[in-house]
Amino acid sequence: MSSRKQKWSLSLLGVSLLGVAAVASAQSAKARYPYDPACAWGRIANGKGMLVRCLSEQEAVALAKGTAPVPVKAEPDAATKAPVEGTAPDKPAEGEAKPGPLTVDVGPLSADQGTLSIGRLHLPKDRYAKCVEDNGGLEGKDGEVQVRFLVRGEVSRAEGVSVSKRRNLSQAAAKCVADVVDRRRVGTPDTPMVGATLVIKFSH
Repeated sequence: MSSRKQKWSLSLLGVSLLGVAAVASAQSAKARYPYDPACAWGRIANGKGMLVRCLSEQEAVALAKGTAPVPVKAEPDAATKAPVEGTAPDKPAEGEAKPGPLTVDVGPLSADQGTLSIGRLHLPKDRYAKCVEDNGGLEGKDGEVQVRFLVRGEVSRAEGVSVSKRRNLSQAAAKCVADVVDRRRVGTPDTPMVGATLVIKFSH
C-alpha cells in the first residue's frame, strides 16, 4: 500500500514540474512577443518580406534597451564632394597648374650642301603642336624633333621625311610631326638634289 502511495506522489511531482516548465516557456515567449518561430530573437528583413538574417540574443537585448549601434552614412571624400553653390572650386596647388598651349619654333633648316630656305615648313605650327598634344605631350618644359629629308630642285618639296632625333616627346608624336613635314614645299636647293635637316622646337 505504501509503495502505491509513493508512486502516486512521484507522478504528481512530475506533472507539477512539467506545469512549471510550460509556464516559464510561455512567459519567455511572451517577453519576446510577437514570437518569431523562425528567429527566436527576431529578424532583420529588407522591407519586402525577405529575411536577411536572424538577430542574436545580444542584439535583441541591445535593441530592447535602445543601445544598439546605428550605422552612420559616411561623408563623401573632399575630392568627390560637390561644391556648394556660390563657392569657387579649390584652386590647384602651386606647381600643379595645367600647362598652357605649346609654343612652336620651326627652324633652323640646314642643307648638307649650299643653302636652303625654309619655304612653307613654318606654316602648320598648329598641326605640329597637335601632334605632340595628341601623343602624350611634352615630358618636360620643352622638347624638339629633328627630321631629315631630301629636296630635288625640280619639285622643291621635302621628300622621304624621317625622324633623326627627338627629345622629351614620344616616338608617335615625332612620327606625326614628320608626316606633317612630308611633301611640304621648301626653297630651291643650290644642287639638283640635297639632304637637309629641320629642327622643330616645342615649349610651354
